[in-house]
Amino acid sequence: MSVTKNQVQERLRGIGGLDGAGNIVDQGRVSEIIIKEDRVYFSITVPIDQAGDLEPLRQAAEKAVAGLEGVGSVTAVLTAETAEGRSGNGSAAAAGAPPKMGNVPGAGASPLGHMPGIPGVKHIVAVASGKGGVGKSTTAVNIALGLQSLGLKVGMFDADIYGPSQPRLLGLTGSQLEMTEDQQKLIPLQAFGLAVMSMGFLVDEDLPIVWRGPMVTQALNQMLFDVAWNRNGDLDVLIIDMPPGTGDVQLTMAQQVPMSGAVIVSTPQDLALIDARKGLNMFRKVDVPVIGIVENMSYFIAPDTGKRYDIFGHGGAEREAEKLGLKFLGGVPLHMDIRELSDAGTPVTAVRPDGPEAAVFKALAAKVWEAVQGSKGIEAPIIKVSSERDSLKITFKDGYSYDLPAEMLRVMSPSAEVQGHSAEQRVTVPGKRNVKIKQLTPVGKYAAKITFDDGHDTGLYPWSYLLELGQHKDAKWKAYLEELAAKGMSRG
Repeated sequence: MSVTKNQVQERLRGIGGLDGAGNIVDQGRVSEIIIKEDRVYFSITVPIDQAGDLEPLRQAAEKAVAGLEGVGSVTAVLTAETAEGRSGNGSAAAAGAPPKMGNVPGAGASPLGHMPGIPGVKHIVAVASGKGGVGKSTTAVNIALGLQSLGLKVGMFDADIYGPSQPRLLGLTGSQLEMTEDQQKLIPLQAFGLAVMSMGFLVDEDLPIVWRGPMVTQALNQMLFDVAWNRNGDLDVLIIDMPPGTGDVQLTMAQQVPMSGAVIVSTPQDLALIDARKGLNMFRKVDVPVIGIVENMSYFIAPDTGKRYDIFGHGGAEREAEKLGLKFLGGVPLHMDIRELSDAGTPVTAVRPDGPEAAVFKALAAKVWEAVQGSKGIEAPIIKVSSERDSLKITFKDGYSYDLPAEMLRVMSPSAEVQGHSAEQRVTVPGKRNVKIKQLTPVGKYAAKITFDDGHDTGLYPWSYLLELGQHKDAKWKAYLEELAAKGMSRG
């Protein structure tokens, strides 16, 4: 007997709604219900600042549906929605979103936006591409195995919800996840010594995922933070196989975890390099250091003649890296062994560790590890709002402290509304002498969102931008006053 969506809804009507009113179905909190054979998937939308406290509700919903005849497994995910007017608390981080600080009065001083690391993981490295089809996942898993060959404990997190590749690449298709003894965390699967987590372990590879962005984000956070990565000892490095592209999911991943760096994978041709640039700019936007660029499918050596062919061109990624001021990590050949062994779930670096192809990936891994050990990003500063709400005192880890007036922050907002898309399009904002800071909201691990009492709230202020404003405060303010004078405007 197969279960129906109506049956699932009826069971979920037995789960009380938030604030004790009605039930979660009639409150409109249950998303589209997906049924695949005997497996049921759905999400429950809850206020962002309550999500961390509503795990029992999620579990109760899963248990209710699991009791239906014909149901083999149930996956329920909490999806966070913004709840205006509520002050934040630490539980919001568990919902996959940073906690709000609430209204500024009483916010005090705190390391704003500092995101905790993943328990049991020392370093996190993203492997990304601006587009699909460039061999990013194959490169990611072989870099992970190359890092392992250096004597490091390594994990692999497959963040591609819609098209997970790591289960097949590592021969784990069809494997089942188990929970820790206390039923609090998932136990990552093991392959060739790597600790591995992927959506592919929860959903059949032929099942399309049609979740909305918030649901995907929530699932990613649960698979990151609700996993016992250190069950066999702390990981030195967790490699994240990022989804292709530069959308909300990619940005959210970069914001939610403190990454030590990112590796961009491209092929030599110009079209791929254009998309690689987008990936690079995405990481720069969120202050994640880009370790370098890998040129995959760089060349082909004919097995019968030994002649080299540059099928997709050659050297494009290296030239692009030089142009962008990045390190070129190396080129990976287009080789039958890499493809065949990947398809078989036996990566070349694991099963032919002494071969020439494995040597390429090991060399890449050595460069990645060298960069990780030397990476120094800007850590979250301590930010204190003045009692009059007219300035911020920002103190960075090096001890340097800067007082930035609310007026300066407002008129020099990094938002497109103020900055335009070029220097010529920059807008000079007048009449903000008395503007106040209404609210601060941390954004991931890299920035703060400032809401002003004039309604402006579209600017994200990365730590690097706040540092720049502090270091060049006098010169920037002088230039602003000159702009006002030249345009016949006043501070108001």
